[in-house]
Amino acid sequence: MQKYFGVSASPGRVAGPVYRLRHTHAGLGRSVGAPQSELATYEAAVQQACKELEALGDAADAQDRDIFMAQRMMLKDEGLAEETRAYIRVGAGAAAAVERAAGVYADKLRNIGDDYLAARACDVLDVSHRVVGVLDAHKSDLTELTKPVILASEEIYPSDIVALPRGMVLGFVTSRGGVNAHAAIIARTMGIPAVVMAGDEFLEVCDGKYAVLDGGTGAFMLDPDEATKARFSHAMRMEQRRILAQGLHAEPCATLDGTAITLYANCATVSDVSLAVALGAQGIGTLHSDYVLMAGRIRTENEQVDFYTECLRAARGLPVHVVTYDIGADKSLRGSQPEAANPALALRGVRYCLANKTFFVLQLAALLRAAMYGDLRIVLPMVASVEEMLRVEEVLEETRQMLRRRGERFKENVPVGVMIETPAAALLSDELAAHASFFAIGTNDLTQYTHAVDRADASVQEYYPKRSRAVEKLLAITLENAAKAGIPAYVCGDSNEPLQAERYVRGGARMLSVYPRSLPAVREHLSQISL
Repeated sequence: MQKYFGVSASPGRVAGPVYRLRHTHAGLGRSVGAPQSELATYEAAVQQACKELEALGDAADAQDRDIFMAQRMMLKDEGLAEETRAYIRVGAGAAAAVERAAGVYADKLRNIGDDYLAARACDVLDVSHRVVGVLDAHKSDLTELTKPVILASEEIYPSDIVALPRGMVLGFVTSRGGVNAHAAIIARTMGIPAVVMAGDEFLEVCDGKYAVLDGGTGAFMLDPDEATKARFSHAMRMEQRRILAQGLHAEPCATLDGTAITLYANCATVSDVSLAVALGAQGIGTLHSDYVLMAGRIRTENEQVDFYTECLRAARGLPVHVVTYDIGADKSLRGSQPEAANPALALRGVRYCLANKTFFVLQLAALLRAAMYGDLRIVLPMVASVEEMLRVEEVLEETRQMLRRRGERFKENVPVGVMIETPAAALLSDELAAHASFFAIGTNDLTQYTHAVDRADASVQEYYPKRSRAVEKLLAITLENAAKAGIPAYVCGDSNEPLQAERYVRGGARMLSVYPRSLPAVREHLSQISL
């Protein structure tokens, strides 16, 4: 028996044969024509790929269709397309140019220091793989499957899951990937167990072998012994019984002694919002608007309005807290700042937005317009001073005046809150409370900056604590100041684990924001404790 461990991306247990999926295939035999011919071939392939993505979107669950819509938008993205055309003009074949341009964009997205945007790299590779498949007339290996399997690959693409008949994918395990990749999001929506970032070692020995996969713990075992199979089968049966008997998600969360706990959800897409509502979320604590920044292009105001409006509709009247763009100087945007040596300490979040006011006003205008269609609230990331809040208030008023001149319908007074994710913000939370409608306490970044540890740097992960007394003290200060000011405050970030959620509740938090799939487990756990 060979054991491997990765990161949980979608809970659940499965057992079955492994299918090793390879996305790359040799470009042998490719002929390269004149640049004009290759350009025409490329454009035709993009059109065909768009049609295929439209068909996949029709086949997907309603809450996942926006993923394939976003991929079609990616294919039409001028930044990515122009990068591809540039390679073709200097002599590259269409297929090679697509692969090269997509690789460049994917690397940029992976290196921006933001988990949600880094996860979009997989979408860039997915759409490029589809275009290359059209150009090379390559048929997907998945069409050969005749029985349900556990997919194993470097990364799993959204189309890998949706293209297969339901039931053919038992689960998946990847050597890379991420919990916020769209394939992982679809897996959570469809209830497919998944483990990511399990390392490369298993890939060359897994094909065709029997395996068990635990999406909750991140465990993946090849050739399990009989005792392990028996234990795993029993655990699978008990899990199914628990899920069927649970029925908790329709009930508000409260501890045994009657303390009410508000549970929000952290989301990035319309599908996330739909899932959160279905699982009983009382609102969306963080909607990461970075999702609408695909392949380095700023979406138009109307495109942003459409995205936020769709999320509000999916929320069905519940509050949706939209986090304004949390990007840095290393983000690949045309006309942005030069690459920073340390993006985590450079122009991030509200700093970047204030330094690029036109960019910020575009988003604020979209948010104010979309707020006409639901309970939208604005969250400002990386605020560290009252002066920054005053500058944001000025930009907001300028945006309102611009919309009035244009004759647009918009909501005048949208609640604006602060993301508390630096020690400075926590220590100044009494002053910030005078300018904020609420606090969202982002414990991931708060831990990073409190302990001076880059959470994206694997070499220093031993210094990034799972539990931090320093952060708990900052949390207590923030919650106390919010209560004194009479504004709500909720914890988001690493409260997805039931025990961590309990620690925050015992520390005074009465509002938490967790990933949608974590809602039932967190609710069940909190309902069994007394404060």
